[in-house]
Amino acid sequence: MNVFHMDDSKKTDVLLAALNERYTALHKIRERVESIGVWAIGLLLAAGGWLLQSHPSFSPLQKAFLVFAVLVALALLRFMYLEDLCRGFRSQLRVAARIEDALGLFTPKVFSATEHPIYPQSWKAAGTQEGDGRFFDANYVLLYVGVAFLVVCIILATPATPQPTSASTPRAISTTTATSSHLVVP
Repeated sequence: MNVFHMDDSKKTDVLLAALNERYTALHKIRERVESIGVWAIGLLLAAGGWLLQSHPSFSPLQKAFLVFAVLVALALLRFMYLEDLCRGFRSQLRVAARIEDALGLFTPKVFSATEHPIYPQSWKAAGTQEGDGRFFDANYVLLYVGVAFLVVCIILATPATPQPTSASTPRAISTTTATSSHLVVP
């Protein structure tokens, strides 16, 4: 079937199907990023809380290694995995905006008698630098806060002050002497 000879209703059906696929992909990417963000912040806060509660004793070299490992994990998550999802997300947004434009959602008087289109003109820029969506930026900030918290906990990790135990407490020597007791029976 030649696309150029399609009637308008078929073209609209194709655009609507394509738009639905874009929306599905956008929702899946968003859910994946939210899930990764929630798990990451939860693990970072839990690890930091454990460090605060358990008072581990780390040498300066061990602290440096742990901080380095956390920062490498952050870099891999942020600049490889999440960046790839962000590129896919923005690409899906740009395609969705083009389809919405082709359907007339940004054009005044197409779906209503008013001078205002159904969608605001600013949504046309979705997925571009001019777009105002900050979904990924907000997730990055939460991730950075969690990593900063864990790094601070690692750096400040000091062993708890040992409390004296009963074995190390000197015992008082009894100065009382045994006395005999007399039992008086009436």
